[in-house]
Amino acid sequence: MLLLTLLLLTACGYHLRGAIDLPEALNKMYVKGASPELSAAIERTFRTTSGELVASPEEAGMILNVLDEDYQRRTVSLDVTGYSNEYELIYRLSFDLLDSEGKELVSNQTIEVMESYYNAQTSTTLLSKDNEEIVLRRELYEEAVRSVIQRARAELKKKFH
Repeated sequence: MLLLTLLLLTACGYHLRGAIDLPEALNKMYVKGASPELSAAIERTFRTTSGELVASPEEAGMILNVLDEDYQRRTVSLDVTGYSNEYELIYRLSFDLLDSEGKELVSNQTIEVMESYYNAQTSTTLLSKDNEEIVLRRELYEEAVRSVIQRARAELKKKFH
């Protein structure tokens, strides 16, 4: 019965949450100019796929050239005592995508992802709220990576159709 269920799930196109199906050109990607946080997010994303990050542009099917990254934390609201109690986290990524021959597929694209969270600062919740921001920041980077992959997939579809 379990085997039958698994077969039915795979036949209907079911994938684990966060799993990404990469086109062949994206199976080997070289990343240039990324921050350590972005590099780690790309590695985590590629671990759930059939893709791999390569050490040189010559090995790559696609090159992600990071032009600029910007992470900001902005105060959205204050409590009655003047302390921040809600923040908005914003991550912007500007990049080019190059094919295996170094030709631009996507030029100077910017992705912006944001998340807000409530931060009632008390002595008992301060540490957990710091951890919450770390987790949200990590998720922002991973969402940006998924957006880059979606744009690459769309450009590859245009190029080969």
